Amino acid sequence: MFFASRSSKRKKLRQTDVTEEERQLASDALWQFKYLPPGWQDEIVRWSRVLIAEKNWEGCSGLKITDEMRWAVAANAALCIPPKTDWYFDRTDSILIYPVAYVALERPSVHSNFEIAGEFARAGQTVYRGPVILNWKDVRAATRGPNGGNNLTVHEFSHQIDLINGPQADGLPPLSQEIDSQRWIAMMQTELNYARQMVSQGHRVYINDYGLSSASEFFAVASEYFFQTPHELAEYHPGVYQRLLEFYRVDLRDFLPTV
Repeated sequence: MFFASRSSKRKKLRQTDVTEEERQLASDALWQFKYLPPGWQDEIVRWSRVLIAEKNWEGCSGLKITDEMRWAVAANAALCIPPKTDWYFDRTDSILIYPVAYVALERPSVHSNFEIAGEFARAGQTVYRGPVILNWKDVRAATRGPNGGNNLTVHEFSHQIDLINGPQADGLPPLSQEIDSQRWIAMMQTELNYARQMVSQGHRVYINDYGLSSASEFFAVASEYFFQTPHELAEYHPGVYQRLLEFYRVDLRDFLPTV
């Protein structure tokens, strides 16, 4: 009964005509919006409606959640869903937003031969079957322009997509049947290894150091660039761009101006 009710509510939200007010909210939330075809714009609005309606939105450290914040998160997350428009991140009930980067208590973990625990600064976080945690300062920065390729919302929701396959983020999203998953992940790993090698030899690469820390972060950071600075990612990491193009099935180079 619950699923039938949710399905009917989603259907109603998606079928209602897009209003000019919603277009303006989406345009303010997503700098790419004005460049996109009308059909894609409408899809972003309709998808955002569902995410906004279904999630529990919580402000942290005294932050009061506004419509601007909800739309900023929803519209940017909507960029990630063309492969399957019925993804609404059902395992994520809550979206928590801090005013700025926050301090989180980490459980003990082992890196190399050292056990690490304590408090660490975080811009955001994705929890398997738990909330997506963001900070408004970084979320907002990505709504105004390319922002050097940085988009915290896309980053954290890319991790959510990565986790659809299981509790361990491994950089492998749920690929369509047309894509050879073993070949896809092998090619992404090759790109990651090559970028790491270039850095170790003193060269600079376009994907930042955090994106080179693991396969999961490589996928998430590359996804940020894929939507924020697609021309640059395609120029400097054409193999990575091609793999993400296979997955996301949209090419913003067709619409966005070069930075």
